[in-house]
Amino acid sequence: MGGMASKSSQQRFKAPLGRGGQWLELTITLSSASAESLGETLVALGSPGVVQESVQRSGEAPTGQAMAMAKVIAAFPLEQISERLLGEVRRALDGLGTGIGAQPTLSMQVIDGGAWVEQWKRFYRPFKLGKRLVIRPPWEPYTAAADELLLTLNPGQAFGTGLHATTQLCLTSLETIIGMRPGVRLLDVGCGSGILSLAGVLFGCAKTFGIDVDRLAVWVARVNARLNQLSKQSTFAAGSLEVVTDRFDIVVANILLEPILAMLKPLHTALVPGGAVVLSGILTAEVPQLRSGLLAHGWRITHQASQEEWTAVICEEV
Repeated sequence: MGGMASKSSQQRFKAPLGRGGQWLELTITLSSASAESLGETLVALGSPGVVQESVQRSGEAPTGQAMAMAKVIAAFPLEQISERLLGEVRRALDGLGTGIGAQPTLSMQVIDGGAWVEQWKRFYRPFKLGKRLVIRPPWEPYTAAADELLLTLNPGQAFGTGLHATTQLCLTSLETIIGMRPGVRLLDVGCGSGILSLAGVLFGCAKTFGIDVDRLAVWVARVNARLNQLSKQSTFAAGSLEVVTDRFDIVVANILLEPILAMLKPLHTALVPGGAVVLSGILTAEVPQLRSGLLAHGWRITHQASQEEWTAVICEEV
């Protein structure tokens, strides 16, 4: 999952997870009114991150006012470039039309993947989620207020910066649940950068255990635990539910619908009686399918929240 960082505002989307190698960078200049929609489309097509910049341009919009223009920059690993992908990008640009500004212009260049990561880092700044949690990258200094919880997070090449709607929905749910059950133990399925596990400790968990099928993600999560001096409270391991031998008070899984449906039956063995499960990474349009799967495997939804096109649910055993 990826996102947009903006020079002109604090609005944040998914965070880029760029790796090395050669990438194709797309730079699109268009009406600023269309920039957000296009950025989301490019992320959906596979760009792990998008940067938006304001552009000064002379000219007038159809209303007779000066046009507000923006530059949207996205990147795709070169090995993923295909005629289909480029066709989808062109259709997205054509679909914007000319009714709200000038016709979009597109330029392309091949770049080094590491350079893309460094470019995006300039736009990743400390930001607050909810009432207390502040997330900062290690290269940005921040002095937390007395009532703030500070989490230092280097996403590396693992998903989880706190910028994406699904992560924010999970964090909000966890803060509420843990606030009512201090000292609980949390299982984080698909831990990515470790953000949910580490925030869980800050919210009041006694212990957290994160698992991920991506060994690189596990390594990044362990690094982040050390950055925050939370290695004793948060542990991480490679694998899925088969590596879990204990039971937990809370299970959180911010992944995708299909792997969530696949784990609903074995998930019972990982939860203590009366425990809570937080599930996200689910498109709002997929909620009916999720609900059917939950009911078929002995779960019921107790709370549901949405942000943008994403939904998170809190469940318990029937």
